[in-house]
Amino acid sequence: MERWEQFQGVYIHTPFCLRKCLYCDFPSYAGFPETVRQEYVDALCREIAFRSQERELPVADGATIYFGGGTPTVLTVDQIGQTVACLKRYGWWRNPAEATIEANPGTVDLEKLRVLRQLGFERISLGVQSLQDRELCALGRIHTAEQAVQAIEEAKQAGFRRISADLMSGIPCQTVRSFRNTLDRILQLNLSHVSVYSLILEEGTTLERLVASGQVELPDEETAYLMYEMTTDRLERAGLTRYEISNYAVPGEESFHNKVYWHYEPYAAFGAGACAFTGNGRRTNTADVPEYIAGWKAGELEAKIETEFNHKCAEPVMNSGFVPDAPLWETEELDRKTQISETMIMGLRMTEGVDLHKMQQRFGIDVLAYYREALQSLPEPQMLECVDGHLRLTPYGMRYGNRVFEIFV
Repeated sequence: MERWEQFQGVYIHTPFCLRKCLYCDFPSYAGFPETVRQEYVDALCREIAFRSQERELPVADGATIYFGGGTPTVLTVDQIGQTVACLKRYGWWRNPAEATIEANPGTVDLEKLRVLRQLGFERISLGVQSLQDRELCALGRIHTAEQAVQAIEEAKQAGFRRISADLMSGIPCQTVRSFRNTLDRILQLNLSHVSVYSLILEEGTTLERLVASGQVELPDEETAYLMYEMTTDRLERAGLTRYEISNYAVPGEESFHNKVYWHYEPYAAFGAGACAFTGNGRRTNTADVPEYIAGWKAGELEAKIETEFNHKCAEPVMNSGFVPDAPLWETEELDRKTQISETMIMGLRMTEGVDLHKMQQRFGIDVLAYYREALQSLPEPQMLECVDGHLRLTPYGMRYGNRVFEIFV
């Protein structure tokens, strides 16, 4: 069975934060009490159980696990452990090649990190964003630079060998000098993975409104470009190789889970706002937390899951007949043209590019012939190159990737 015929990853969404960051447009919310968080975890486990009966694809042995958000570490270790146990019970957590949990530095301590490690997470992604307190404040982050460094050191003490830090460039108050300082301090911590994202002003966010009203000013285009150039130069000289537009790693320490996305391979997803992908379609859950909880409420649904699951000795049960009281998810079928287009766009994000032989195997097409006219229309041909059977962005193309992606839409 080919990789694109099995779930290669499993994503769990936690929609809670202690405070909503000013730039964030993800389905995440602050202010829910502990009682609602527990109700959410209970509902999440019911969805996991139900999806095991309606499983569209088999789960690959070694399928990656990723707890994202929001802030998964807002949950208690018992709640996280409850979710892990449920994934294992229903066959989603199967000897994962990688098990990652995202964390805000302001929501973890050494004890909590040790328990997370014991639960089976061997990789942690910390949302550092900056190591300048003024910049963190401007983003609405809850932690300080000192807390971020402490969280990284404590993650090491807890036994996490694979630690990633997320950083941002082009943010309010940031200068080339302050960004260089953040990069240098991160490199001193000897991490195996660093992600650096250029700030995108998302419509409807608080930061977008502040910038539009003139209350907040972002670095100009020239400054943002200098930060971009500095990122690749400093990280690669430190041994962190760029393998995707925004991601750098010691060779062999790339995010296996994120590569599932970039290789356009199927992944399961659970939780409010989570989006699952089967290879030829997507299913997106409601992002409304109370609606999600109410839809997966205990009762007849839970009893049916338990009875049928136990009766079948953990074998999936098809056609359970469950119909939610409210539309808990939306589905989208993807035609072949869309699948090919999305595979190209996702694959070109990686420095290795798109494997032309695999495209032939998966879709039965010669990419260079299929996109001949589109490739000829590229305004700057030096953005793309074909090397060793891979079509990939050049270093110049990486800087202006969106211009390239447009021709494959």
